Formats: sequence, structure tokens, C-alpha cells
Amino acid sequence: MVSRGKAFADRWMPVPIAGNPTGEQHERLRVALEQALAQSVPEIVRQLDRRGIQRLLEDEQQLTREMSDQIGQLVRMRALRVEQFPEEEVASEKHYGPGYREKLLPGQVTLLRELFPELKSAHCNEVMARYKLPEAAEAWFAIPRWQVLGASYAEAVERVFAVMASRRRFENRICGKMGPEFLRESDRAAQAWDLIGKSQDGADILVIPAQAGMRHRGRSARRAAAMMDSNEFGLGTFATAILLLMHPERVCNGESLMIDASGDEYSLHGNGEFLRVPLFDFGISGLECSVFYRERARAMWGTPSGFVVQVVA
Repeated sequence: MVSRGKAFADRWMPVPIAGNPTGEQHERLRVALEQALAQSVPEIVRQLDRRGIQRLLEDEQQLTREMSDQIGQLVRMRALRVEQFPEEEVASEKHYGPGYREKLLPGQVTLLRELFPELKSAHCNEVMARYKLPEAAEAWFAIPRWQVLGASYAEAVERVFAVMASRRRFENRICGKMGPEFLRESDRAAQAWDLIGKSQDGADILVIPAQAGMRHRGRSARRAAAMMDSNEFGLGTFATAILLLMHPERVCNGESLMIDASGDEYSLHGNGEFLRVPLFDFGISGLECSVFYRERARAMWGTPSGFVVQVVA
């Protein structure tokens, strides 16, 4: 495991994937909150009798603090959309496969360079593994830019699948249906990878803090997306396949926590309706890649996610 010593505690900061708010957004929100208070406070006061108001006035400072806390909590909940799709979450006791341990970053990079000749001289900011992990992340993971391994996203995924099939029992159930009309990165994931790439000086092997699915186990893909932090994004088919190639123990039997790769979107009929997500599970063929409904929750699946951070000198 990566050291989480205090020496590197303040060397990174989260980077909101959607960007920082503008001054105009701040002003519009301030006006909206003030209007809400102006409309609600008179009605609340009218509903109280003299004794009730006197009780509130006995500790005006506490009243102000409590109101501020409640308003702040409501605004944060709405902003994070934590109330979205609450019915799409079930209890789960599934865990990673037995024997799963995150490889140290240098070991991941060495293996990637052995498996893919294009990466033999690829630059990688391995020094990032010396920094403290974000609280929700489990380890630092090495993920190549998919553009290095293929002319298209589908070609890069197929390249990783071919290597994976040479090292373990693996079946691709969406073989032949991986073109852009079927499989694509979500806008959020593509934006996140772009931010990560720019922050790592054009490295071909990118380093990200990530978690392998436990954080969002039991949630549908879209519920997981709604629960993610502002700098968090779902890993797609390519990144998940790399993670599994580096860590075959992550999904190694039918009892393992399976994976939905919600950083990607999938159209079952290639008709522009991207209503499903790629899925990695374990069946009679060993590890399998298929697709599943983005709105259905199952106790056996979890969503891996990465975090966009900026190293602070």
C-alpha cells in the first residue's frame, strides 16, 4: 500500500471536473437564496404565537447558526444530487476477489511496458505515488492514454482485450459491436481524462488515485454517478480493462464484486440511444465483458471511479 504519511498530506487538491463556478453563477445563487428566504420567513413568523417567537429569541445566535447549517446542507444535497435515484441502491456485502492487493505503481508501469511495446519508453509521473491518497481512493493506478494503443477508442479496448485473453480465460460478449455507434466514453469521463493528461505533462502512462468498486457497490450506474464527488468520475471499459489486466485477482470468481464500467455509455442497437453500460463479471467463460441497464441496481456489482487532483508544489 502507498504510504499516507503527513509529509505529503497537502501536496494535492481536488479539481472539479465541470470547472470552477463563475461569478455570474455565484450571484444568481445568492439572489435565489435571498428570494427564497424573503418569501418563506414572513409566512413562518405569521404562524407563530408570542410565546413561540420568544423561545426562538432566547438564543438568537443559535437560531442563526442552525438556520445557516440547514440551508447549507440543503444546498449541498441539491448540488451533489444525493437524492437522485435513491431507489436504485441495494445493500451489498460483496467484496473484491480473494488475494486482491493493489500493486505498487512501479510494478504496474513495468508490467504495462512489458505487455505493450508502444509503452516501453513512455513517460510516467511515478512520483505521484509518493503523495497521500485522497480519502475516498484506495491506491494509485497506472492507466495508459487509450490513444497510444489504438486509432479509436474501440481499437484500444480491443487491443487490451486481446492481451487479457492471452493471460486468462476471457470472453468479449460485445465483440463486433464496439464501434462509436455502440460504445463511447461519457462526456464526464472524457473531460476528466483530458484534465488528467494536461496536468501530467503529456505523459503516455497516466497516474490516477482511484477505487476499484467498493465505494459504489450496490448502486445502479446512474445512482453511482449521482453520488460521485465533484472531482470523481466513473472508469470506462478501457481503464477498467487495464485495472483488471494489472490485477486479475480483482474479479476472479463468481463471488467477487463485479464491475460496471460507467465511465462509458453503450447503445444496444447502435441507434443513438445510449441507455446501458459495459459490465465485467465472472461466468462459465471466466471473466466476461457484456452490458447492463444503467438504471438497475444489483448487490453483486460496483462502480470503479477515479479522482482528478492537482499536485501542489
